[in-house]
Amino acid sequence: MSLPSNAPLHPDRPDELAAGAAALRDGRVADAVAAYDRALERLSADGQPEQRGAALLARGLAHQLLGETSSATSDVLAALNAWSLARADWASSAMSDLAAALSGAGNLAADTYWQAALRLAERSGDVILQAAVAGEWGRHAARAGEPVTAVALLEKSAELGRRAGDDAIVAKALVNLARVELDAGRGGHAMRNIGEALARDQRGDLRAATAGLLIDVAAGAFHSGDTAHAELCLEQALSLSGSDRQIRERTLAALGGLARARNDYAAAARYGEELLDSARRGGDLTVAAESLHDLGRIALLAGVLDDAAQRLTESVVIARSLGLDSLAASGSRALAEVAIRRGAMLRALGYAEQAVILSMGQDDLEACAATLLFVAAEAGRAGLDDVAIPANAGAAEIYRLLERDDLAQVLSGGSPLPAPGAEARTDRLEAGLEAARSVVDPNGIDIG
Repeated sequence: MSLPSNAPLHPDRPDELAAGAAALRDGRVADAVAAYDRALERLSADGQPEQRGAALLARGLAHQLLGETSSATSDVLAALNAWSLARADWASSAMSDLAAALSGAGNLAADTYWQAALRLAERSGDVILQAAVAGEWGRHAARAGEPVTAVALLEKSAELGRRAGDDAIVAKALVNLARVELDAGRGGHAMRNIGEALARDQRGDLRAATAGLLIDVAAGAFHSGDTAHAELCLEQALSLSGSDRQIRERTLAALGGLARARNDYAAAARYGEELLDSARRGGDLTVAAESLHDLGRIALLAGVLDDAAQRLTESVVIARSLGLDSLAASGSRALAEVAIRRGAMLRALGYAEQAVILSMGQDDLEACAATLLFVAAEAGRAGLDDVAIPANAGAAEIYRLLERDDLAQVLSGGSPLPAPGAEARTDRLEAGLEAARSVVDPNGIDIG
């Protein structure tokens, strides 16, 4: 999840300065020099010291990156002379722009420019500008993997924002701070900062970012076994998601996974229907196929076989059209279970064999072997050896492929293995795995 920008406030600058900064961020250093050349041609030497200083310093930086030391030195000295007449707040904003451009390029000199920007902001006496510079520096430090520096700067930004009475700056700093703390495993600290950020975010600018954080908090709670806290965080994230479809869908999928984990099929179906509706309105066929798959499995678990067959068939068709073979394989295995429940053993074998064809990974193949054994056991009970024997042989072949020769040898003995309770075990395993995936996989069911 991207961190909310806390960019310093500054007057409008000529387009050429913005173009130069963009070129620096993209690593197009020669283009940056050309942009700053154009800016300097248009700026008055006497009447626009702020802009001239920014353009000269930025061009000097670009020359430095190109290894042109003498040109860089000349531009930096000229920038300092120009800025002797400029306001400190303007110079600080310009320096922040350069520091941000360098941070994006991964240049180690960025910290020097951030420090200079913060000192200039302090010299200006503008507390809001100081808070903004510290917050933006902290955000870049977090993105660069420097958590200690990031925490110190973001805490400084929040404190300065409180002193200035600027709730927006405080909220942004706290949301970014919560992300750093969450990544460091300090979920309690993160939640406290999320709470204060929500209270101060009066315009709702940070609702989506905060919802994303709550999803990640819920993931941690789920994996630690605190499903009640996970659900509370997810419900709050859902209320904050607003028009952000991606966040809303991730949250709905995760809530559906938690509902399945506690065998609340009605709630799981409700969340799944909302997710499917959102995916269809957004034209996202991948999420639609996943939602249909989950709804089909929920219907299967609830014993509503017609609905299960319809949902799973549609999911498999979409998944195959998109090349989502693993999802199609899972849907085919579920359709085999539907067919078994209906007593259509030959059709069950067909679906199970289709799943094998679509499977490539070891996990998929092991699941296919389990499905084939299930088909073999149920067909054997019904006296349908023409189905039981090939199903059993197919499972044996998969185990040979997976170098499980012990199982392959047993299965090759000829008679299908009975599997009492296999369906219940498989369903519990699938429900648990899908619930876990829903909390960590944005496309499955981040809960980030």
